[in-house]
Amino acid sequence: MKKVVLASALLLSLGTAQAAESPRWDSASISYQSVDIDGDKLTGFAVLGSKLLGKDFFVVGSYGSASDDIEVFSSNVDVDFNTLSVGLGYRYSLSKTTDLFGVLSYEDMEVKASSQGNSESESDNGYGLQIGIRSMLSEKVELSGSLQYLDIADETETAIGVSALYNFTEQFSAGVGYSKSDDVDTITVSAVYFF
Repeated sequence: MKKVVLASALLLSLGTAQAAESPRWDSASISYQSVDIDGDKLTGFAVLGSKLLGKDFFVVGSYGSASDDIEVFSSNVDVDFNTLSVGLGYRYSLSKTTDLFGVLSYEDMEVKASSQGNSESESDNGYGLQIGIRSMLSEKVELSGSLQYLDIADETETAIGVSALYNFTEQFSAGVGYSKSDDVDTITVSAVYFF
């Protein structure tokens, strides 16, 4: 009888420890992305990484590139949309399973268009402020949501984002995400490695 009680207590404590896992911040990911810019759809990839600096501060960076041919005045135009973001963030543990976070970032956006041997590009930069929440619903499932303010080339924009992550193992996960701003909607499917 003692063995059964001890085994039950051990299993219960292991289940509690796994359910109480907090969001992990040391990660690298690669994503397929579909970007809708004012009704024109572009597809491409994005890479993202984040690393804790001590207990609560972290650095985060991402690069995304999406392209496609779109029709403009009956001509095909090859459009490339590239984004770069580098930031410093702070996480605050609301509970054992939920973190509130904020990020201050440098933002750079570039659009290139080429058609019939002619090409033009435009690049602007600025800053971003983001606040969000990440929460482990279970040891396998994490949900997150964020609100971001962007100021690029004296134009401001607000974006919302939501994502879900499923942990297949301790190191490998897969996720889906959606973000929406005034002019750009993005859907991502990601593979994530935690280190």
